[in-house]
Formats: sequence, C-alpha cells, structure tokens
Amino acid sequence: MVKTRFAPSPTGYLHLGNARTAIFSYLFARHNGGEFVLRIEDTDRERSRREYEEMLLKDLEWLGMEWDEFYRQSERFDIYREYVEKLLQSGHAYPCFCTPEELEEERKEAQKRGVAYRYSGKCRALSPDEVESLKREGKSFTIRFRVPEGEEVVFEDLVKGYISINADDFGDFVIVRSDGSPTYNFVVVVDDALMGITHVVRGEDHIPNTPKQILIYRALGFEVPRFAHLPVILGEDRSKLSKRHGAVSVKNYREEGFLPEALFNYLCLLGWSPPGSEREIFSKEELIGLFDLKDVNSAPAVFNRDKLRWMNGVYIREVVSLERLYEAILPFLESAGYDVSDEDYVRKVLERTRDAYDTFTEAVEKLRPFFVDEVDISPEFWGRLEDMRSYEVLSAFVAKLEGRDIDTPEDVKALAKEIQKELGVKPKEIWHSLRIALTGQLEGVGIDVLLSTLPKERIIRRIARVLERFS
Repeated sequence: MVKTRFAPSPTGYLHLGNARTAIFSYLFARHNGGEFVLRIEDTDRERSRREYEEMLLKDLEWLGMEWDEFYRQSERFDIYREYVEKLLQSGHAYPCFCTPEELEEERKEAQKRGVAYRYSGKCRALSPDEVESLKREGKSFTIRFRVPEGEEVVFEDLVKGYISINADDFGDFVIVRSDGSPTYNFVVVVDDALMGITHVVRGEDHIPNTPKQILIYRALGFEVPRFAHLPVILGEDRSKLSKRHGAVSVKNYREEGFLPEALFNYLCLLGWSPPGSEREIFSKEELIGLFDLKDVNSAPAVFNRDKLRWMNGVYIREVVSLERLYEAILPFLESAGYDVSDEDYVRKVLERTRDAYDTFTEAVEKLRPFFVDEVDISPEFWGRLEDMRSYEVLSAFVAKLEGRDIDTPEDVKALAKEIQKELGVKPKEIWHSLRIALTGQLEGVGIDVLLSTLPKERIIRRIARVLERFS
C-alpha cells in the first residue's frame, strides 16, 4: 500500500511551496488508494512554536486535506534514543567531543585550502576507554554517524531521475546534538521507517539530505522508500518565491479572501498537468483521479498571482454553489461591519454580483453600497452632479419609482429610457447621476444590478439626501 507524509516544521506559516508539497503527497496517496500521514517536526526547540503548529493545521484543513495519522516528533524522543543506541552498538555512530571552537578552526582551514568543509573524523578512532574517560570529565559531546569512505550513494528520484552523490562530499554528520536532541536527518529516517512511509515527496532542497538518510536506513536495516523531489517555485522574476514577491503563505491568501478550492487547484498546476489535457479547472476528486508523480515536471514552476486571482474569480462566478459562496464570504462581510442578518437579502446580493470581484476582500469594497445606510460623496463628485442635470434626473427617478417595482436590471434600464426620452438627457447623465447618488463612486457593480437589488425605501432615502443638498 502507498503511504505518504507531509512533515512540516512549526517555525513559521505554511509557505505556498510547502503547501504544494503537501498537496502532491496527499494526491499521490489518494490516487493509489493509500494513506496520508501528517507529522509535525518540532525537534528544533528554539524555533518551534505551538501557534505555528495550530496555524499549519488550520491552513491544511482549510485547503480540504484530511490525514489518516498524526504525530509530533517531540513526543517520540524515547523512540529516537532507542535507535541511536542501536547505531552506537553496531559501530555506525560514535560520540564526538570536538568543541565548537575546534570545528570552526577546521572550517577556516578548509576555506584557506579552497575546499568544501567536511568533518575531519578525529573522534572516529577514540577507544571505548577514552570515550568513557571524556564522559567522566563532563566533556560535552554530539553523536555522529560514521559515513563509509568512498561510497557512491545512488538513488532513482521519481521526478529528477537517477542521482549519484559521493559520501566523501559530506563526511560524518551529527545525528544527536550536544543537548541530547536528535537532528532532522536521523529522526526523519526513524519516523518514515516506523510509520511505513513508501514514498517521500518533498522539495528539491532536500536532495543533499537524501544520501545521508539512505545510509541511515541501511545501517538500521530499514527498507529505503522511493523519493520524489519537487522543483522550486519561482516568482515572475525567475528568482525563488519569497516575501519580496508579495504574499507567500497560505494564511495570507486565506485572509485575503481566496477560496481554498481555487488555491488548491492552482497549486496543483504548478509543475504538474494531466497529460493530453488543456483544462485548468479541476475538482479535488478529479485531481485525485488524475494525479501521478510521473507527470510532475522537473523544471521550476512560476507562480503568477494574477493567474491565481483569475482562477479564484472563475471559482466564484462559475464553480462554487451560491450556498458555498455565502458560507465562505459571510465572515468577511461581518468583519466589515455590514448588517447580514437578512440571509435572503445577502444571498440575493451574492447571486447578482458574483461576477464583480475576484477575491472576498475586493468583494467587501464592491458590495459596500448594498449594505451601508449612507454613502460619502466627495467634493469632486458633487461637482460632477452639479455639472449634469442630476437634480432633474434624480427627481424624475424617485417620482417614477414611487409607483412601480424594479426587480430586474431590465426593469431599471426601461425606467432609465423613459427618463431619457422625457428629459432629453444623455444616458451618461442618468447613469452617472444615479451611481454617484447611490454609491459615491463612478465605478463598481452595475448600477442596474444595484437598483434592482436594493430595497426601494433605501434607494429613495439615499437619493432624497442628495436632492436635499441641491435645494
């Protein structure tokens, strides 16, 4: 059975690149009828924060991902100690008493010689008696993995193809810090092996870690999983996606008012597309049916915020149900202080305006005229009203509105034509006068939509305030 995992560190908010890794890992497991594990890698005691873990869980749940098993590495230290002891007993690991100062001297010496630094291995040959003597003296020590000299570690990556790295390039590495906490390269092997992970899907920045981990798998007698290293995501300037490109965390996009379905869909298409298809809009169920790691592109993908906005707009206009839209946008309208107590009215507004915005924060501004009692009209727009025959237009509109209903945009257009014919004014004077009086702006949701949706008494009250100003 296929079993994958996503193993984030709770040291910051969920980055879009990590979210894509989680999605690809999740889709591959579900496509193959397998299981998906979520494991919080919180062994870095200084940087890990519970608040980040809580946000990670919230973001993953928001994206619609569910997991079959959940673990925290900080709760598994006894297990790690057991396997450290196995490596020490088998001679695959040894205590290293080198001080930070000694190691720094080694680094400086390597730098002088113009070669990549690797640990000299000076503690490799310490006898058991020497080790015990140093421990009795209270000397601080780490535990290092004994890397076989001259070994070429070769593995087939499901995205990158065959990769070969010489173990001499990195030398003996630390698996337990001097404070007793295990390091990433060690615990990830123990966890993946004991949890039965068959496929490790992660970013290509982990490729240098892979040979180290393969050596630990072999030393502990574990079966080595298949690896799939995903290419990085770039900004539009072709540099690695970072904060200088704008929002880069799932939290940012959730708070800005993107639909999780749209973000999930978009991230799937960063480096993957189903063969033979030019479609871009897919449900999660369709993606599960189509996704395969063999179709992941090995070249970097470029994140395009405008493309994501477009896709989110498509989801708002065409994909999600009105009920789903109502459920998702309601918190944004409430946060803006809008009165949303009349659920039928809110749904009516959403149904008629869903083509007017691409995100919910944009919707808050665009929908303001539907929910506020009064609108502010700037001196500039008052000047425009005075330059047009606005008083006549607005007076005529209110007079005609008293005795008829305008339930559709077509009703509004018909009424405007009557006024245009009777007053001999240009269409622009009618529409601009109405828009400024009702919204205080010259752009926004179609004025015919606004007029056919707003309760009649609110239209009359809003126009009356403008007419009072004229008198």
